[in-house]
Amino acid sequence: MTQLTDRNNTLTGAPPAAASRYGRRQKIFVLVTLLFSWILANADRMAMSVSIIPITKEFGLDAGAAGMVLGSFYISYAFMQLLAGWMADRFGSRAVLVFCVACWSVFTSLTGMAESFIALVAIRLLFGLGEGGFAPASTVTIAEAFPRQERARAKSLIIGATFIGSAVGTGAIAALMQAHGWRFAYHIFGLIGVVVAVVLWFAVKPSPVRTQGARPKGLFGQLMGNPVMRKTMFIFFFSNIVYIGLISWMPTFLVKTRDIDILHAGLASSVPYLVAFASLNGVGWLLDKVGDGHDRLFMSIGAAMVIVFLGLMAFATSLPVLMVFWTLSLVGYTAIYGTVFAVPLKHLPDEAVGTASGIINFGGQVAAGIGPVAIGFLVSSSKGSFVPAFVFLIAAGVCALLIALTWKPAVKH
Repeated sequence: MTQLTDRNNTLTGAPPAAASRYGRRQKIFVLVTLLFSWILANADRMAMSVSIIPITKEFGLDAGAAGMVLGSFYISYAFMQLLAGWMADRFGSRAVLVFCVACWSVFTSLTGMAESFIALVAIRLLFGLGEGGFAPASTVTIAEAFPRQERARAKSLIIGATFIGSAVGTGAIAALMQAHGWRFAYHIFGLIGVVVAVVLWFAVKPSPVRTQGARPKGLFGQLMGNPVMRKTMFIFFFSNIVYIGLISWMPTFLVKTRDIDILHAGLASSVPYLVAFASLNGVGWLLDKVGDGHDRLFMSIGAAMVIVFLGLMAFATSLPVLMVFWTLSLVGYTAIYGTVFAVPLKHLPDEAVGTASGIINFGGQVAAGIGPVAIGFLVSSSKGSFVPAFVFLIAAGVCALLIALTWKPAVKH
């Protein structure tokens, strides 16, 4: 890649001694706890995609304002990636992880107390700060607990919680809303989060002492100056415009264009996420077993699938066919998603994985802040039509593909 991936230079450091600190049972325990934590995070996040329907009605919001509520979370979430990645590399992952879970759980519960549009946006911004540190900090935990040849599978399992959480978030929030209203659901999710934070403290070991000079000076600048890292970040940026744009608006799209109720919209939305979870774990296995040197192939095939099946979605006339195309588009996204987050774990020294993951996820979450807002204004300006939104998403997918085709590490390892 550059000097950052040359394992014989001073930046790589020694092989991770931390991995030996975790026995097999401890690895399983930390992996399951991280998985459950990330499922909860994504469930909390995705709950807004369903609850925005009654919130829009209760607060009298138009599509543009609803898009701001959906997208505001991702702005603060994105900027927290950079700080939290640096903190996890500098001080270790456990304290960052526990703080994140406790913080987002408080603001999840506070969402159920919001009484105005301004309050909703403010709480979502604070909620984003809480969740923003979990992704890079969990990457550091994986580097501390697992040897390199197991990391893509471990990371794919953890980030696969995005899809399980999306399925839980859309399905569970729809059921809870149907029975008790949207505010009650947020209080339940917040309470569960506090319990998870306590368990996480015992699951993750204190990080090994960071010796003086172990973490390269000027690391952030080196990573940002690395063309491969920049391309990886931008691939995730454009692919996440597609993914977050779709998941944020899909329940509304189904209710408004397919004439189904909110409960069935939430349940229907959950099925593709379960398939995507299985697909992502398959991608992680392939990356560990046969993926060396094939990062570009994984990302390019994934981006091509996203474009093709997203285009077919726009013209699907029946709900089952639309759901099949959406599922296949998500399968393509998993090839990109799994690969971009395996890049730091596979190609960079352990002391850099948190910062590098934060940079990559920063690009993706800036896109996540743009996608829902842009779609909201496109739908509003076209008087309820989703056609311009699909054109916008396909264009983002094409950009991801073009960058993926040029992705190539400068040095093979």
